[in-house]
Amino acid sequence: MKTTRREFASNAVIFLAGTYLTPAFAQAKREPIVETTNGKVRGFLKDGVYAFKGIPYGASTAGVNRFMPPQNPQVWAGVRDCLEWGPMAPQSGAAPEAGAGQGQSDFRLYFGTNPDMPSTRSEDCLSLNVFTQGLNDGRKRPVMVWIHGGGFSAGSGAGARTNGTNLAARQDVVSVSMNHRLGILGYCHLGDFDNAFAHSGNVGQLDLIAALEWVRDNIEKFGGDPHRIMVHGESGGGAKIGTLLAMPRAKGLFHRAILQSGTANRLPTRDVAAQWTEEFLRELQIPKNDAKRLQQVPLEQLFAAAAKMTAGRPQGPGRGFVPTVGTTELPINPLEAVAGGSAKIPVMIGCTKHEAGLGMLTSGTDPRTLTEEQLKARISATSGAKAAQILEGYRKNHPDYSPGDLLLRIMSDGARMSAINLAEAHIKGGGAPTYMYLFAWESPVLPQVRAGHSIDCTFYFDNTDAVEIAKGNAGASVLAAGASAAWAGFARNGKPTTPKLPAWPPYALEKRETMILAAKSHVESDPMKEDRLLQKNLA
Repeated sequence: MKTTRREFASNAVIFLAGTYLTPAFAQAKREPIVETTNGKVRGFLKDGVYAFKGIPYGASTAGVNRFMPPQNPQVWAGVRDCLEWGPMAPQSGAAPEAGAGQGQSDFRLYFGTNPDMPSTRSEDCLSLNVFTQGLNDGRKRPVMVWIHGGGFSAGSGAGARTNGTNLAARQDVVSVSMNHRLGILGYCHLGDFDNAFAHSGNVGQLDLIAALEWVRDNIEKFGGDPHRIMVHGESGGGAKIGTLLAMPRAKGLFHRAILQSGTANRLPTRDVAAQWTEEFLRELQIPKNDAKRLQQVPLEQLFAAAAKMTAGRPQGPGRGFVPTVGTTELPINPLEAVAGGSAKIPVMIGCTKHEAGLGMLTSGTDPRTLTEEQLKARISATSGAKAAQILEGYRKNHPDYSPGDLLLRIMSDGARMSAINLAEAHIKGGGAPTYMYLFAWESPVLPQVRAGHSIDCTFYFDNTDAVEIAKGNAGASVLAAGASAAWAGFARNGKPTTPKLPAWPPYALEKRETMILAAKSHVESDPMKEDRLLQKNLA
């Protein structure tokens, strides 16, 4: 059969493409390169997902940049390898995601052990990570920006539990996580002693805003939609998001928000924060009028002084190195700001059913063996004059509960009420729907923890095989598929809609409809109503 000149030329092109172009194309897929506003970055392809780790979104915060608002990173020439997690922010102890620092094997079962966690901590920590299925492909995928937990003082955006690969692959979203300044470096209010540090009490939050600005300016090249950015975070991450909802500079940088087991409804005012910082300066023997000296103090001394003054004193509203209210970047408390209409975007809020389970685990308290005397002592220590009323009310609501069950329920309801209060404030602020959930899945591996604080994080990333408490559990896998799809659906259109879960109505004060995420997920109206009313009456 005779081959025409045109057929020969066509076959030659195909042959040449197969010989020369395919290897180059394959190389580009294996070593993808994207040009960002600061320079080109090289990532890698794994399991059908492009990953870029440790992309700088800010300059080093060391030296003259310590306690100062984040600066743009220096533009670099050539291609920067972004193949490994960036350094963790300096902090005391070990991050929870590392599964270490508690000296308990149960804790590692709970959080997992992550051999790929970064081993270094550095003030040059302002970096983020991106996971996506497409690069410069014209697609407009929803963007899910994860803000890590660990209070305001610990944690990392890295780790197997919250790795964004499965989210990107199974939900076709762009998953982003980041590191930012923590503790004394992120939330030390020096503004009342030196105006040069006017923003120091909130620079950790300003880091998050800088990261969101980077996402806005660059995410389209990673296949994302800059007009569909959702922030989600757990524990301290939820609290940071609650704070962002009240910050004018954050407005417009994200379009939906999910707060998981953390709200930060009320934070210390400037005068309270200044008192805390003054005590810190005394610990370091630095005069109030010489705050600039803190920029030269070695990190070890800073954290040793902070540890000494915070020992035995829990951080929270009115104490600790947390965001400061009454500043230009955070004028009023988040609860009041949201009620006043600062968050006219779809918001989802929730917690786990047994929030106190993790704290009881790490303190060595087993609810299964708790005595009546121990119960009374614990409630008296935390509730003071209201202890008798609280015990009487909860016993009436739960006559079949053991002392340990009662303690777990009472202590867990504090977090649940914070979520409910913020949801009510968001409804009052108007302009967008509110959704509520209660995570109730319990692991058979650690039954004493029940549905404890932070047990749910890995579910929303569909990474249940990353932790022993859920690994290989068929029910956990099914719930993770549904929960991660709902989270992605919320990012996509502001509604947690998925055929993998029952219909999920918005939360309203009349019915208080709440999604119960469990082995068999379902919607309940005003779950544990009697406990909610008891807490409200005793507030």
